Amino acid sequence: NAVDALIFSTLSYVGYDGIVSEEVCRWITLEEAVRNVLELPDLEKRIRVKRDIELLEAVLEAPRFHRIGMSFYQNILIPEEDTQFSAVTFYLEDGSAFLAFRGTDFTLTGWKEDFNMSFQESVPAQRLAVKYVQEFCEVNSAPLYLGGHSKGGNLAVYAAAKCKEDVQQRISRVYNNDGPGFSKAFLESEGYINIRSRILKLVPQESVVGMLLANDNNFTVIYSKKSGVVQHNSFLWEVRGRHFVRRSELAKKSLELSNVINSWIEEKDYETRKNLINVTYEILTASEAKTLTDINKGYPALFKAI
Repeated sequence: NAVDALIFSTLSYVGYDGIVSEEVCRWITLEEAVRNVLELPDLEKRIRVKRDIELLEAVLEAPRFHRIGMSFYQNILIPEEDTQFSAVTFYLEDGSAFLAFRGTDFTLTGWKEDFNMSFQESVPAQRLAVKYVQEFCEVNSAPLYLGGHSKGGNLAVYAAAKCKEDVQQRISRVYNNDGPGFSKAFLESEGYINIRSRILKLVPQESVVGMLLANDNNFTVIYSKKSGVVQHNSFLWEVRGRHFVRRSELAKKSLELSNVINSWIEEKDYETRKNLINVTYEILTASEAKTLTDINKGYPALFKAI
């Protein structure tokens, strides 16, 4: 169900390097992978937030997840090409496979790639997502689910829309958890139109990230106790039983903010948008910061760059 999909999408943020195989056909159980991750001396470097550890521990306590398999782990970071991509495949007991795409991590490269979406028709991670799905389907004939949180949700939709027709027919559902939108041209493309009815996009009632760029109102609003942009955190989404708690519509502040941002993007030409993103990135990396947390250590260089 959709809650499972968010769990798999959130688990994709964990670093499985050296634990889950990069090959499609060599898999281990999710239980074994989680135990191995929790025993690593560099565990803190493998997660985004401490809640990730709580999720891993909860998976170990939940028998229904124990026999799920994992393989085909990819983790690509190429700063000079503005590329941050990671994905992993979960094998479900009914014979289907859930291809989970990681969202933006704490690297500035990942955030730069996100910002590039405002002026590029496609970014490297989107193209790598299509390649990931195609390569999986060359050696495995399982029915497919695709999903992700934040940028991962965007990648899942993009891959589903851009993959070959025979692969697209195997996709049962695409779970987009508060992922940013696309260009209007993409939403009008044949590939997207073909997959649209199989997409479940969830956004919290004060969504910011999920309402960026063009959307076609093909989304469901769910409830979070918190307010503002922190609602993007998947751990804050309210669950009752097997379902998310729903809301009838987006909050007024979400609509107002997304209208302001998206109107600015639409009004400015390609070069203006590109220059703003590049200059902002130059400022943030002036102190040789590689991650968001590194920025806090380099304020003198950052102010000088501004």
